Order: sequence, then structure tokens, then C-alpha cells
Amino acid sequence: MKNLKILFTIILAALLFTACKKDGTDETKKYPEENPQALYLEKSGFDQEVINFINDAYVEQGFKFKPKVKGKINAVTLKIPDNESNARVTIWNADTKTVIRTITVQSVIAHTEARSDIDPLDIVPTETYIISFNGNDTYSRRRTDFSDAPYPIDAGNISVLSAHYTSGQAQAFPTYTMLNSYWGDVSFVFQQTE
Repeated sequence: MKNLKILFTIILAALLFTACKKDGTDETKKYPEENPQALYLEKSGFDQEVINFINDAYVEQGFKFKPKVKGKINAVTLKIPDNESNARVTIWNADTKTVIRTITVQSVIAHTEARSDIDPLDIVPTETYIISFNGNDTYSRRRTDFSDAPYPIDAGNISVLSAHYTSGQAQAFPTYTMLNSYWGDVSFVFQQTE
């Protein structure tokens, strides 16, 4: 009988220990999603003055960035001052000037941020990227004193390096750099992985 009590105590202790371990620890830490857009606009001062351009010239426009940690892009976001169907968003390798991923945002309602979830795209701190969209509707953002933004701009785990554009409707690498304005709003939803 004494051996049975000892055995029962050991089994009960093992079960309690296992139950506590499962409830108390998460072996795969899940990091929150983050979108660098709001911090980028605030810290750059590009939230000070906004001009809407509707049905203007087509431009490939966006920003160059580098993650500070390993992570993945789970979605892209797009906000423009007019309704749009099938808007093209491109994620580029800025070092090789090649397309990594092209995403079609099915429907954008004027002045409302549209989110398009994607198959997760891994990005790493050793690479530099550009996210851009092509369209003829955009927000032209700048500081009220027309001065350059203080690049690089830390926006959470993303460092924004500069704004970029190129003219035309083709999917062409946005080679031109803008330091005193930003045409957008295109961004992404990032999640740290380690």
C-alpha cells in the first residue's frame, strides 16, 4: 500500500509538472505584426502636408528599407486618394534591382487603407528592399518647410532609407531618390521571426 501511495504521488507530480510547463511556456515565441508606415510618416515629417493627385501621370513609387531583424512580410497595404482595381505592388531587391514579388491589390477604396495578405516573404537584415506601387493616383507628402527627411528613419524593426520613384506605367525599378517628399501610401505588414 505504501508503494502504491508513492507511485500515485510520483505520477500526480509528473502530470502537474507537465501541465504547468505546457501552460507556462511557449517554445515558439510569436512576435506581433507591425507596419512601418505611420512611424515613417511621423518621423520624416511627411505627415505635415499632403496634396492629392488624381488621374495624374503614372509613376512607380514607394520607399527603400532594411529590416533590423530577420522576419517576414505577411501583407502589403495601399492607400490612395481614388478608387482603384487591380493595383500592382512590387517588392524589389534594391541591391540587385530585381523583382522579388508582385502583388495585385484587388480593390482600393479612396482614402481607405487596403490590406492584401500574401504568402509570407522572408526578409533579412543583410539585404535592402524597395516596396512600390504603380498608379496615377497618389498622396504627395512633404514637410511644411520643404526640407529633407532625416534618413535613415527607424520605424520599429524597419529602417526606412529613402523614398523612390520612376515615371511610367511599366514595372520598372524606381531609380530616382526623393529626400524631401514621399509619394504613397504603400507599405507592408512585417513580423519578426527570430
